[in-house]
Amino acid sequence: MYQLEVVTPKGIVFQGEVEQTVINTSDGEIGVLENHMLLLTNVVPGKLRIERENEEPIEFAVTYGNIDVRGDRVIVLVEEAFGLEEINVEQEKQILEEAKAKLEQKETLSLEEIEHYEKLRERAEVLLELAGVKVR
Repeated sequence: MYQLEVVTPKGIVFQGEVEQTVINTSDGEIGVLENHMLLLTNVVPGKLRIERENEEPIEFAVTYGNIDVRGDRVIVLVEEAFGLEEINVEQEKQILEEAKAKLEQKETLSLEEIEHYEKLRERAEVLLELAGVKVR
């Protein structure tokens, strides 16, 4: 068992003792168990699964951020984290369409704007898939 904190700019979303944390990173999905090697890596949009002893797993939809693994303590710091049932499908569809429309005009965008809209597109696609909507 180890201490896990899931934190967003709005505050702590989860804090407690866990057996395992499964999360999507820029290098792929990872599982963190007790005494995991030290690790600091980027989190990408996807599902965060928290497994606790003798309890049902908790799942969150998370967006971009970082995970910091330090032996007996893990901190997941992300822009957003919310229950899968809290995904606003209509809002995410709108964000996806707007991002796609902007990206169709790449020649008029700066590199920063292209990166911004690509991140918005990826975020919306992943959240919609977590909500059970096929988008790809």
